[in-house]
Amino acid sequence: MTYTYHFILFLFGGACFAGFFGALLGIGGGVFIVPIMVLMFHLPMKVAVAASLVSVIATSNAGGSKYVDQRITNLKLAMFLEVFTTIGALSGTVLALYLHEGTMSLIFAALLGYMAYASYATRNFDDQRIAAGTFVNCKQDRLSHALALHGSYHDLAAGRNVDYVVTGSWIGGAIAYLAGIASGLLGVGGGVLKVSAMNRYMNVPMKVAVGTSKLMIGVTAAVGSILFFMAGLIHFVVVGPVAIGTTVGATIGTKVMNHLHSRSLKWLFTAMMLYLAYGMLAKGLQVQFHIHIPTIG
Repeated sequence: MTYTYHFILFLFGGACFAGFFGALLGIGGGVFIVPIMVLMFHLPMKVAVAASLVSVIATSNAGGSKYVDQRITNLKLAMFLEVFTTIGALSGTVLALYLHEGTMSLIFAALLGYMAYASYATRNFDDQRIAAGTFVNCKQDRLSHALALHGSYHDLAAGRNVDYVVTGSWIGGAIAYLAGIASGLLGVGGGVLKVSAMNRYMNVPMKVAVGTSKLMIGVTAAVGSILFFMAGLIHFVVVGPVAIGTTVGATIGTKVMNHLHSRSLKWLFTAMMLYLAYGMLAKGLQVQFHIHIPTIG
């Protein structure tokens, strides 16, 4: 495949966009950059997934350290969940090497659709619990208590310190394993599932979930990218502008995130997930079943 200078420049711009919104939502940008590369630049699904995994590593390094500096990230929780996610990433990458690209597109669409629903269903969760101070009153399970999975951060939008305790450690671990499979299979870093799992099932404030996920996704993506490299699916002409663009976008996004209300982040997340889910559904139906449905944009 021949890559022109215009192609590389526009790909860089798309990667900046993906990195910015990925940093706002703690999802590494892969959930945006894969549909952008497949739908707008017509790259093969597996090439897009491989490039996305490398870009997730770059954006995790750029954004994850910023959230650690702001004391938003829960380091103990990140290390606990990373064990499950890494094992899942190995499973997902092996699966991706054998699946048909149309099937991968349909799975991606289903994942995006679920995340849109989950984000919409919990859109008022954080603001209500922060106002009531109930994040700190939840009863911990034994493992979360033993690992001292609790913390606090200063919420700039709410103008107060938010204390919280973590619960549901085994549910979180199981979802983290599925997130690892999603990372290796779809090149999304796994943040799309981990952020939702931590916020909805583990009593973790949205912004802490974003910061913690941002730190974790680089390790998860590194596992899958090694196997894609060995399979010859990493095209460095694609990876270069994507990695640099997502890093630039993520650096800007991390400076903006803590100034926004959680409800605003979730509305934005819901809208973008629905848009991308429909696009990937249309692509998957066309490739897998030769069914054409109207596309948006």
